[in-house]
Amino acid sequence: MSAAHLPDDVVRARLIPPARVLAAPMAGGPSTPELVAAVVGAGGGGFLAGGMRTAAQVREQVDALRGLLGGGDGSVDGSDAARRWGVNLFVPDAVNTAIPAAARTERARAERRAAVAAYRERLAAEGERAAGGAAAEGAGGAPTLPSPDDVTPDPARERAEFAAMLAAAEEQAWPLVSFTFGLPEPAVFARLAAAGIPAGITVTDADEARSARAHGAAFLVVQGHRAGGHRGTLDPAADPVERELPSVLAQVRAVVGTRVPVVAAGGVGAAAHVRSLLAAGADAVAAGTAFLLTAEAGTSAAHRAGIRRCATGEGFVGPDGAARTVLTRAYTGRWARTLATEFPAAHPDAPAAYPELNALTTGLRADAATAGDLERVHLWAGTQAHAAREAGAADVVAGLTP
Repeated sequence: MSAAHLPDDVVRARLIPPARVLAAPMAGGPSTPELVAAVVGAGGGGFLAGGMRTAAQVREQVDALRGLLGGGDGSVDGSDAARRWGVNLFVPDAVNTAIPAAARTERARAERRAAVAAYRERLAAEGERAAGGAAAEGAGGAPTLPSPDDVTPDPARERAEFAAMLAAAEEQAWPLVSFTFGLPEPAVFARLAAAGIPAGITVTDADEARSARAHGAAFLVVQGHRAGGHRGTLDPAADPVERELPSVLAQVRAVVGTRVPVVAAGGVGAAAHVRSLLAAGADAVAAGTAFLLTAEAGTSAAHRAGIRRCATGEGFVGPDGAARTVLTRAYTGRWARTLATEFPAAHPDAPAAYPELNALTTGLRADAATAGDLERVHLWAGTQAHAAREAGAADVVAGLTP
């Protein structure tokens, strides 16, 4: 296997922190150098979010994190806490080997484009109706939506941006790299391994774990269906597995054995959840939603307001006080878990088209956030959102440590 020349103890030293708790990467703002540094300083580990950022922006974040941690050059000796971190990268469709050939035909691309165009028309019609009511009250008009051409990704550009990220990883000697949203070719894992960088990948079931290891993944992040934000299925059109995470972990362990480092993620809100996942076969546990209300997180004002309402029981909770969440494609075209708002309920048939829908709805979501309309903003959250606390990241780590 391509990553075999990186000793298991190197991978584990960088990936598995003393507290057994990692800050999961949260793209779009919540993940910051300050958050990862605070979690590492508290005995945990974490990942910066490279998704939705350019390579230049990620380089700046890496430099900032290293400054906060006091250095750490990412050398093969991974015992230093200053190296207990990594960068998570999205795998664009252009380099995702898990996408079936049938989905890359001209016919399939035309059908996808037509589905995006139809979705755009539905959104535009809704905007016009809403603007008509707003105009009667003296408000502004409907936002202009980008055209299908504007949101269709350019494969050449996707490949170039992905290559720039890999170059940044090598040149800055990132201690760890994790991939999500797809499966890069084996040469990518081999390239990073040759640079002394263990590379892992998010998987959601045993079959994906098997494929990831066959391509050279040095570690796995097993994501359960209770996780907030996007599901990391390797095939973006696949429906997520809904088995409970301990069961998925057992199936993954049966496929990859006991030596492969495995991180569990999804629905983690208390130390009891961490203990149960460690007992089920994980080496460490990643949490995301639990950190959204920390001062160190870059959570947007609207997102923070939604999580706060859930955590205080003022909204987005059921009769039992637990968070009400749903899986939806409505915001981005990829399955993602959000607090249950009106927008996903209005669009249960959104097409599987990321990043097209993400670009299509960006303006709508920004306008809703500015207006404080939480029913139309994406409020990514796991099923334990009601347990989120407004506390320092170190306190959250302490509360999750088994």
